[in-house]
This record gives sequence, structure tokens and C-alpha cells, in this order.
Amino acid sequence: MTFKKQLTEHFKKFPASPFLFVGSGLSRRYLNTEKWIDLLKKFSDLIGENYTKINSQADGDLPKIASMLAKTYSELWWDSKIKGDKEDIYKEQLLKFDSPLKIEISDYLKNVHKQINEPFRAELELLKDCKIDGVITTNWDLLIESIFEKFSVFIGQDGLFQSRNHGVAEIYKIHGCATEPNSLVLTEGDYDEFRKKNPYLSSKLLTIFIEHPIVFIGYSLTDPHVLEILNEIVQCFPDDKLNSLRENIIFVEWDPNVTEPILTESIILKTLPVKLIRTSSYIEIFEVLSESRRRIPAHIFRLIKDELYELVITNDPKGKLYVKDSLDLENDGEFHEFVVGYGAISKVKRSEETSKQGILGIDRYDIARDIIFDNGNYDCDVVINDAFPKLLKGNVNTPIFKYLNGAGKISNTGQISEIDLCDALKASVHRNLDKYQPDGDERRRSETIQEVQIGIKELYDNCEFNLFMRMVKFVPSEKIILDDLLDILKKHAYDDFSSGERSLFIKVVCIYDLLKYSCRYKTAI
Repeated sequence: MTFKKQLTEHFKKFPASPFLFVGSGLSRRYLNTEKWIDLLKKFSDLIGENYTKINSQADGDLPKIASMLAKTYSELWWDSKIKGDKEDIYKEQLLKFDSPLKIEISDYLKNVHKQINEPFRAELELLKDCKIDGVITTNWDLLIESIFEKFSVFIGQDGLFQSRNHGVAEIYKIHGCATEPNSLVLTEGDYDEFRKKNPYLSSKLLTIFIEHPIVFIGYSLTDPHVLEILNEIVQCFPDDKLNSLRENIIFVEWDPNVTEPILTESIILKTLPVKLIRTSSYIEIFEVLSESRRRIPAHIFRLIKDELYELVITNDPKGKLYVKDSLDLENDGEFHEFVVGYGAISKVKRSEETSKQGILGIDRYDIARDIIFDNGNYDCDVVINDAFPKLLKGNVNTPIFKYLNGAGKISNTGQISEIDLCDALKASVHRNLDKYQPDGDERRRSETIQEVQIGIKELYDNCEFNLFMRMVKFVPSEKIILDDLLDILKKHAYDDFSSGERSLFIKVVCIYDLLKYSCRYKTAI
């Protein structure tokens, strides 16, 4: 059994989607950020402190080094050039002796997520598509928030305790965040305070550990701070129940010498069995997580839970939920079904009198589904003249040829009449298959998959759907049976896609639209 198949089958054992437990190794990989020791060296040099001296005085204890460095900053920072205008910018954060050092570190880290390490960009894009319920992290930078933009963020232990959270579409930054400098768990005192609250944090995380697979990534198996948290959780389990965590905890260990990912087992804390993945690349792990399906997007599910919670607490749906009156339920005699739906309570629908207004409100996913099912009954001229000028701005990958063809603007030889077309549409009408076939990693990947040169059905049958969508563009047009491609599109048209996967899916629809309606390509019968 392949690694991906093993991991896929393992995740199928759980009713809930995974949580990621993310450490600094991930930020070093994607952002080239420093290790903690190098970060302390960096800010020692910045203030003119002798790192070797304080390292020896602190016996190499990093939190103690941070405490000593914070004391130096509290004495020198106020009159130093490095302060700049930060006293004004962060005046509400300058509350404690260690605030200057935390402000300098936060100011540095809050923008590093914008500088992606290019060799790993494709890997990072896959991470954005992962179907997960949430992230727990000890990192201070903003990488995770930038990846899962629709997730709610809880900063520090206090943020987790004081705010309403539902265990889905949430990011728990348990060691603080660069957006709130004083939240950073950095010094000796910070760690002492963190340990005092650790039992409460562990009890908060316990349910997550029981119900979800937890994927630790970016950590060492010997990381003392993670082991402390795990040890608190383990204390909640009787010895004879520890084995139940065997399936839930998955450590990903980066090893540059491993050519293929390996799923095995290990022991931590002397008694805790865990799953262990040794790998030099995270691509296959993220592919498995991105190829799983969930019926409701995590952030939507969280909104539903939040609204239901609000309804239970206040008995007031605030116009966001439709609630049947309790008297009606009582008069029914019995409670037959409980139904929750997401979407608008009232949605503007297209009618014969307001067809133009309705078409102006369509998005490119409506267009894509009309290409697939041919049931939108859109007026092609109205789509071209009224919808596309707005829709094509910023949405280069939008199917257009069905409507150009339907409006009589494409000849049998593929020539297009550009008269009266908007500028954005004129810029799109000459696109061809080459536009969807960039050079780089994906092209090289396509050369290793023999089904790419055989046909659509063969590619679909032998690849996970995310990979299929990325490889379709490399299948020669004469090998594509349009009916086969259409059947596949219909099967997945209502899947719960992440934003990245939705863009991939629409690209495939664009390819189908180009091949079927542009009159330029010969396809398989």
C-alpha cells in the first residue's frame, strides 16, 4: 500500500477532520525565519549586547537568556536609534519591562509571512487547500492566519479561555502572536506563568485530542515545550486508556535523507504510542489532507455553530436563522426532523421580468455550473454585454466560449468577431490551451504520470482528484473525450472546494469550455 493510501485510510477512521499542531519548523521552511536561538542572537546584536556573555551567564537556558536580554532592552532601548517611532506606534503595548524586546520581535515577525521561500511555494499552496478543523500553534508569526484566512484566531491562553470557541475553523496561538507583543511567551517569567495555566489549557485541548487526529508538524520529537503540553494531557488518561491515543497523534519528522514518506510508529514520554511520518517533503501529506471531502466548509460550520449557540443562549436568532415557532412544533404533535441550512434566508432569484438583474448578480461559479449542466437559461448577449465586463475584472479564468458561440460570434473555423466586446473580453478571446500549461514543477510532474498521455478517464481513475485537476491541462486535446470530462465535472460540481481547489476546478471547466465551444480544437470522439 502506498504512503498516501495508508494515510488516507488512517484519516478515514475518524469522524472529524484533523487538527494541525504547528511548530517553528514550518515557518523556517516557508519563510526562512530564524531558530529561537538565532532570533535571540539577532536581537542581541541589534541592541549591542554580547550574546556569548549572557548565554554563559544563563547556562544556555533560552527563556533565561530572553529574560536577561529583555532587561538590557528595558535599559537601553528607550534612547537607542532602533526604537524609531515605535514608542508612538506601540504606546499601548509598552506596559512591562520586557515590552521593548517583545515589540522589536513582533515588529520584525508580523510581516515575514509576505516573503515566501519560493522553492516551497507549491507545497504551501497545497497546505491552503487542506481540509482541517483547526490549528494549534506555538508560532508568533502570521503565516497560519495568512493561509487559513477564514479561521477565527485566539491569542494566548487568556484569549482561548475568555472567548467563545467551537473547535472548528479556529487557530489557537497558545504562545502568543506578533499582533499583540505582550502576549509572547518568551522569558523565564512567561514560561512560569504559562505552566501555571497549563492544566487549564490541556483540559481545553483534551476534547480536540480525543475527537480529532492531531498532526504535529514543524516540531522535533524531543521539543520540551510540546512534551510538557502532551504530558499534561496524558495525565488526564488512565494508564490503561493511553493506547486509545495511539491513532490520534501523528508526528511528522522532517528528514532530508528520506526519499519517500514513511508511516510508522514511535513512543514519546516513554509510554505514549504515536504514529510517526518521516519525510523530506510535505507534498504527499498535504495532498491527502486537501483531497478529503467535507460537506460543509469548516468556516461555515463554525458560523452555524456560533449562531445556534447564540440562539440557545439568547433565544434571539437576530434574523440570521429561520426558527419555527415553538407553538407550531407543539401543535405538530411530534418533532420529526431538525434541519440546518446555510445560505441566504432570502435570495434574489432570476425571473422573466428581472432576468437582466439576475444575470448581473451571477459569479463565475454560476457560469461554470451553467457550462457543466447547460441549465442556466442565460441570455448569451446579456451575459457578454452586461455580466462579463464586471465578472472578468480580476477573474481571468472564466469560461467564455459557450456564450460567444451562442451569440453567433464564433465562426465554424474558430474566428471570433470582437465587435462590441468589452476590453476584458477581447483580452480573453485569444487564449488557448498553452495558457493553462505553464513550465515548472507541474509540467515536470505531468511527465512522470503516464495516464496524462492516455486520456481523461484513465487519468481520473488513477489519480486523486486534486492531482487530476492539476494534470488535466497537460492531456493532449486529441486524447480528451469531452463526454468523459463532462461526466467528471458533473460528479464534482457541488463538492466542498477550498478557494484554491475552486480555482483549479474552474480552470478545468475553462478547458472544457474552450475545447467544446471555441471551434479550434480536435478532440477524441
